[in-house]
Amino acid sequence: MALFTDGPISLDTDLVQYENGILALAAEEQIDLTGKMALAQTEIGTRLMALLLRQETRSPFTNWIDPQDMLRREIGMADVVVTGPLKQWHVLKTLALVYRDAYNNQLNDRYQKKWQEYSTLEQNAKEMIYLIGVGLVGYPLPVAGMPAVAEQPGTGPGGTFFFQTTWVNQLGQESVAGPLATAVTAPGVQITVTPTVAPKFATGWNVYAGNGPQVCTLQNAAPLGLSQGWTVPGSGLVTGRVPGNGQTPDYYVMNDRVLPRG
Repeated sequence: MALFTDGPISLDTDLVQYENGILALAAEEQIDLTGKMALAQTEIGTRLMALLLRQETRSPFTNWIDPQDMLRREIGMADVVVTGPLKQWHVLKTLALVYRDAYNNQLNDRYQKKWQEYSTLEQNAKEMIYLIGVGLVGYPLPVAGMPAVAEQPGTGPGGTFFFQTTWVNQLGQESVAGPLATAVTAPGVQITVTPTVAPKFATGWNVYAGNGPQVCTLQNAAPLGLSQGWTVPGSGLVTGRVPGNGQTPDYYVMNDRVLPRG
């Protein structure tokens, strides 16, 4: 699962699953869906940060975190996992904001009813998060950046290549894969891939590659060292597994308790 700070929690397609006509409505009423999704995420982040600051939580990986301690303020939302219930809350809150704007634009009773409906659903989703808990990870790994690609003479097979990277921590957990880097080369050119600057808890990295943007698979048998590059072998790419979905929660914060995973 992605982390809260990796980027947008939801996409337009997630909104469409609840409202088939939401894209047409946004276009007709000149509502910026991207802006509304960002606003909803900011407001949710503020509420969750307040919850985390209120709780005395103990991570399985760190010392006690006092509600007033600067540690939580320093961490912010960087260790919060986007679980299914959290994503649902975000989608419903975004829809409530969209229909609020649509109603204020037109004073249309149909839009007002939709606004009220999604406001109620959003409130229920928020309460469910408080009941289920906010999922946190002990050693958070942000989404990887776009890797650097360098070319030099060698024994490369040539062709079009796409590369993605992920970070790995000391528990073997893996981040969400970053954006694609591309290279088009002739035979006899060797390609070397290196990651961006490693985040705090990264102990290694993985490289995914393919000849198309949808077919990138794992190329290294074990995580690579942070200062180690990876070169496309003369024999070409191998077919490994596809990138995973990121880290799952190690523990949950709910009300006045911390629940371990499982």
